[in-house]
Amino acid sequence: VDPDRGTERVAGVVDGLGGSASAVDGFSRVAHPVLAVDGAGDAPRRFAAADVAFVTAEPARISEYGIAFSDGESVSVRADGAVIATPLGSDGYAAAAGGPVVSPGGGLSVVPVSPFTTRPDTWVASGGVRVTVEREEEPVALVVDGDRRGTVEPHRAVGVEVATTVDLLSATAE
Repeated sequence: VDPDRGTERVAGVVDGLGGSASAVDGFSRVAHPVLAVDGAGDAPRRFAAADVAFVTAEPARISEYGIAFSDGESVSVRADGAVIATPLGSDGYAAAAGGPVVSPGGGLSVVPVSPFTTRPDTWVASGGVRVTVEREEEPVALVVDGDRRGTVEPHRAVGVEVATTVDLLSATAE
């Protein structure tokens, strides 16, 4: 695309798509989840387009995290942190921590960061998750889309769920 005509081209594609998800001129509309973060102390509700991370204040300071999935499954992991990523964010911090890259509509990538195990698990959640810091020693930082947004005290459950979706344009194979 000629850079001088980029805005014009995007506007034409959006107009051509209307409310449809079908491909127009090499692009299609993709619904992308926006995450809401609730329960992090007195902090207001936060929103994330890419990821939400829970990380220890100091590197290599292991904490323990309880992760409860919407299907009733729950796990406990000892790690430096945990990250929940949307498909858009799944190829960033979550992938660097060893998690799966998720296709649009494929769920949320849930990944322990530097887990204290030789065989770490990762998950793809179909719905929201609740994360609880299970160790007594100290709170952990709440990081939303790369910005530290507060702390999470031990035993406080923080919900991370899909609050809404936004439409993005995705290039299709021509």
